[in-house]
Amino acid sequence: MYTHLQKQGAMKILAVDIGAGTQDILLYDESKETIENNIKMVLPSPSQLFAEEVREATHLRESVFANGSTIGGGALASALKKHVKRGNRAIMTEAAAYTVRNRLDEVRELGIEIAKGEDKPSNFEGKALTLEEVELAKLQGFLTLFGETLSDAECVAVAVQDHGIPPEGMSNRRHRILTMKRLLQDNPKPESLAFAEDEIPPHFLRMKSAASACRKQLKEARILLMDTSPDAVLGCLKDPSAEKLDHILAINVGNGHTMAALVSDEKITAVVEHHTRFLTPEKTERLIVNFADGTLSDEEVFNDRGHGLFYLEKPGGLSNIQKIVATGPKRNLLARTKLPVHVATPAGDVMMTGPVGLIEAARRKFKLTSG
Repeated sequence: MYTHLQKQGAMKILAVDIGAGTQDILLYDESKETIENNIKMVLPSPSQLFAEEVREATHLRESVFANGSTIGGGALASALKKHVKRGNRAIMTEAAAYTVRNRLDEVRELGIEIAKGEDKPSNFEGKALTLEEVELAKLQGFLTLFGETLSDAECVAVAVQDHGIPPEGMSNRRHRILTMKRLLQDNPKPESLAFAEDEIPPHFLRMKSAASACRKQLKEARILLMDTSPDAVLGCLKDPSAEKLDHILAINVGNGHTMAALVSDEKITAVVEHHTRFLTPEKTERLIVNFADGTLSDEEVFNDRGHGLFYLEKPGGLSNIQKIVATGPKRNLLARTKLPVHVATPAGDVMMTGPVGLIEAARRKFKLTSG
């Protein structure tokens, strides 16, 4: 077995971007000659893996019990709903149940039982799942085979999509966009949408669960949490073709959400977010053009089942944009428009846009430099 020898004072950051379909991982080690020489992985997301276990239980007509953390719903939530609709029993602890909905009453309305405490009922027979989203011990076990370690990482940066628990009577879509607006009004830099471990707002349960999982494994490292949409936007800004430009339109077309942000002089001046499943190429092109021109309204996006938008500065129009940079698993939606889109490839890989954004957010947030 060999061991990688890190250069004295070289910075090391683990970046994990957890989406609906994949989790994209980059172990950034400044001692490597180029960023392309760093270890990177694209793996199935935890939600996809747990969903497959639920589907197996559905097929066998077994009951399901889930405890553990709040993780991304997506495929898992969908599998649980189908499981219950077919007459099978599903029981979840409170923390695990927030995976399905941001309000526990809505989870119960789906037919999922909420357990008292963390232990499965004494009479339970079936499949038991412990939901966890960030499994650094498992990752460390794999990296050990290649002489790498996480123990000397200066920072672990994780991105998850977290709507947060909204105030009573407020839509979680509205709550999400208003939270971003408030944070950017205080500081329009992209890194203001990233949180140190002790800065995570209490309503972001999924982020808090991810931070706790990181801390269990790495006692000394700094921990950073960020949403997957803005970390992808920041990753777009690190594309070699965009880094030195002043006016960028960055777009992340994710499996669930599509976010576009106007960025001027490294400051976010406007954000719009919609649900990707409701977008067609024609609607997307119209949305982007009107957003850049300042003629799109928050109510228009919200009423179309999106999250909404906000402007912190008056936009200069699409003609003022020097480059449109896009990323995300559904980015081909943009290829069917007339927009002049450049696909982001920071670190030479479109799948690393999120992790590169996380690394940049960590460097800025914690002022990380070489020792």
